This record gives sequence, C-alpha cells and structure tokens, in this order.
Amino acid sequence: MRIDEQDQEDADIDWFAVDAAGYILHVASGGGILPESVAASQEVLLELHQYFLTLPDTTAAEAAEVEEGADEAGSYQSFARYARRGLFSFEKTRLHERADTRYHLVARPVVPLLVSQLPRKLAQLLGRTQLPGAVVGLPALDVTRIL
Repeated sequence: MRIDEQDQEDADIDWFAVDAAGYILHVASGGGILPESVAASQEVLLELHQYFLTLPDTTAAEAAEVEEGADEAGSYQSFARYARRGLFSFEKTRLHERADTRYHLVARPVVPLLVSQLPRKLAQLLGRTQLPGAVVGLPALDVTRIL
C-alpha cells in the first residue's frame, strides 16, 4: 500500500537508502516528502525498518556537527541507534516544513554496514531507493537527489 501525502506530512517516517558505494542511509522524514520509491510501498518500508531495528549493535556511533539553522528537537540517541548498526543517520533540517527537502547528518557509524552484507531480498528492496554519489563525508543531504 502506498503512503499517502497526508500520512507523509503528519508523521516522522524512518526510511532507508543506499549510496553508489553500497553504504546505507537512515533518514527520519520529520513530516517531509518521501521519495516515490519509499512512498510506493508501506510494506517494503516496514520490512526494512524491522530488519534494521533488530540488527545487533556492532560498533560505536559518532555524532555529527549540527548544521546551522537545524531544529534541535531530535534526540541523538535515536539516530545513534541506527549508526551503531552501521547506517549513516540523517534528520530533516526544518521539521514539518513539507516542501523543505534538506536533511543533515546526526550520527555516523564507526564501521559502516554495506548493502552487500544484507540478505539478498533486503538488499534488493533497499536498492529501490538510491543516492547517486557517496554518503561518506556528506554533512547534509537534499532528498531530491534520491532516486
């Protein structure tokens, strides 16, 4: 089932993508617009979400500097939870401003998880949502770049 526009605007939805090098991103939508590849299937999103939340913590997380102008309502610990599982974790820079597509890095993994380390089915599902280019060293993200 597709995630409709109203649900996207009303909720803070955790979604996932992979970059060109195979690194995995976690993004907290903060009421923003989802890429179509994410909005297309609530079931796929739930399956990925359950998988990443059940992974054991394998490494430490590093906090990123908060971008100037970013809302600081987010809890670092919720983002570090994904980073400890190997994901680069981003949050919406201006929460609940639907048209604003900017996100900033909150936590990064010490040892990143690669899509090649995932079960084949999950890697295929994650591969539907891609960031062209690299996430490593990226302090901010514009989700319009996500395919």
